[in-house]
Amino acid sequence: MRAFRLTAASLEAERVLLTLQAQRTARRAIFGVVAGILACAALAMLHVLAWVWLESWTPLQRAGALLGADVALAAIFGALAAYSRPGPQEIEARVLRDTAFAQAKASFSLLPLIGTMAASPLVAAVVGLLRGRR
Repeated sequence: MRAFRLTAASLEAERVLLTLQAQRTARRAIFGVVAGILACAALAMLHVLAWVWLESWTPLQRAGALLGADVALAAIFGALAAYSRPGPQEIEARVLRDTAFAQAKASFSLLPLIGTMAASPLVAAVVGLLRGRR
């Protein structure tokens, strides 16, 4: 019975882990979309402002400066979007899942099963009957 309880605990921890990971991924996606939309609008206005401010430059110089700024900002925000660590609940659920699964796996080994069967009265009766027939 202990193995089944451990397996159930392992499955419950896995369910919690997957739920927390899905929630975190959904939040990241929503925040990323909103940030992307606002960044596009702000970047468009920044381009207009920079284009007017750099009026003394040639159009090619202005376009190059804006392109360089866009690439730098894209690299910064891309790095920020990629940064994500699991929370303490997610780590705890993963540890619980792994521990319960390892204990369940250990309790399903053959030796405890053989020891339990060898001590049963039914096995002793069958062995006694087989010895008596010889």
